[in-house]
Amino acid sequence: MTTSQKWISSLTVAAALSLFSFASNAAEADNAALSTTVKMWDLDLAKAADVQTLNARLLDAANVVCDAEVRRNYRSTRRAAPTGWHARCVSDAVAAAVREVGNRRLAMDTTAPRSLF
Repeated sequence: MTTSQKWISSLTVAAALSLFSFASNAAEADNAALSTTVKMWDLDLAKAADVQTLNARLLDAANVVCDAEVRRNYRSTRRAAPTGWHARCVSDAVAAAVREVGNRRLAMDTTAPRSLF
């Protein structure tokens, strides 16, 4: 994978990890999507170890973004997130990032069952 392809993939992953607020009562300023950038320019996705590294980075980033979304929702509504929302948020964010990267090895690596916490 060339450097420019890795850079474009990194931007794509960042876009895929953008999440929209699930709070319908949030103020307009709070409705901005939360996102983070996942570094992957240093990885060679043809190597199994690098695929696992990217998967771990995506999972970590999704947890950080979803945690922030839960806190933001609570601040604006004073209501806890619905049961299972955080796990679904993380799962959906990782799945979207994997689709955006479009790497077959990464997609196969994320299908294995694993704990989110």
